[in-house]
Formats: sequence, structure tokens, C-alpha cells
Amino acid sequence: MVKKKQKPPFSPAVMLVAVLIILVLGIFGVQVPENIQEIFGIHTQQQTKPSTTKPINSTNPGPKELGTATFSTSELTDSKNGWIDYHPLDSLGRATGADALLKPTMVNTGTSANKDIRPPGFVSGLEPTLHSRGHLIGRQLGGSGDDPRNLTTLYQTPVNTPYMTKYENQVRQALDKGETIRYRVIPVYEGTALLCKQIDLEAKGLNKHTTVDFRVTILNER
Repeated sequence: MVKKKQKPPFSPAVMLVAVLIILVLGIFGVQVPENIQEIFGIHTQQQTKPSTTKPINSTNPGPKELGTATFSTSELTDSKNGWIDYHPLDSLGRATGADALLKPTMVNTGTSANKDIRPPGFVSGLEPTLHSRGHLIGRQLGGSGDDPRNLTTLYQTPVNTPYMTKYENQVRQALDKGETIRYRVIPVYEGTALLCKQIDLEAKGLNKHTTVDFRVTILNER
């Protein structure tokens, strides 16, 4: 017996209209239940962009943009493979900086901060300190969360996020477009203070029409 071919539950016209409606709702931030999406064979994904505004009660003035990156010609030399160079810990065990040549293949190859590592000055991620084990080279850029040389104590909000994340995302977007980025992050300390006073970032794309070329400093304060 020849089985009859089952007809789709909806006509092509109805399917097209439904798909368009689901896509439009997604653009405006309206989440369509997954079971309905599955019926029409389409999936939307809600993406939450990190906030770029500081908390209302924050005294942090925000990132200070200092113009373009200051890498020398030799520091902008390209290579086939990307690399990350973590500077050595100082006598107090503090991270002192990191340089990198970032390639698209390095995106999302890093690791989250190891909770067994307590960078100098780290107390707690909870109130009243709200500390974070801040990556110098971010996880999404290939930075290790298991190497103490890549972790320094930052205030989670607003230093680690949204301020530092804002510039890491700029680098990430360029990498996603196939660019190669020279990157440097330096925590600056005052005397024997265990928490850095500020963190300096600079990045420059090696492509001719790069979208990344900045130097910025972020105070490590709430």
C-alpha cells in the first residue's frame, strides 16, 4: 500500500507570515515561546548586551580615553599564530600586565577565573567588597583564568563590567570580522597597595582599515 504524503499543517503563505511575525517580534525583544518557534521551524535567540552605564551610587568617573594606541612598529609585527605573554608576578604576587597578538582562532578559547586563585587584595565577590578575579586578557579573547599572572583584583561593578567589558567587546567584534589585534593590559599600583589604582588598556588592529585603535584607562574604584 502506498502511503499518502502528509500535507504540512499550514499553507506556505501562512508559514511565511508566521515566520515574519516571529522575526519581527524578536527584533523588538519579544520572546516567542520555543514550542511555537519549533512548529514553524525557526529559532530566535535573545542576546543581552552588557550595560554601558555605571550604577547610580558609583563614584567612578568612567573610562578615560587617551587617544590611539602607542605600540611601536616592531610591536605591531604580525605572525602566523597569535600569542599571549603574561608578565611575571611582582614581589607581592601581583599581576603586572599582559601583551597579546590576538587572532580570530583565539576567540572563546580562554577559561573562567579559577576560584582557588585569590589575587592579592581579593576578599569576596559579595557585598561590601564586590571584588572579582579580573582577567587582564579576557576569557573571550583567549585569556587564562588558571594563571595567576592573568588575574588581578578588580571591582566587579563598574570596573570589570561594564567598563572593561566594553573595550573587550570592541576587540572581540573585530576578531569576529577576521582582524588581527595587538593588545596590552597593564594594572597600575600605588606603592604596596594590593589592589591596582587603575587598569590601562590599549589595542590596535593590524588590518589597513581596522576598526580598533584605542588607549584607555579605567580607575579601579566603585
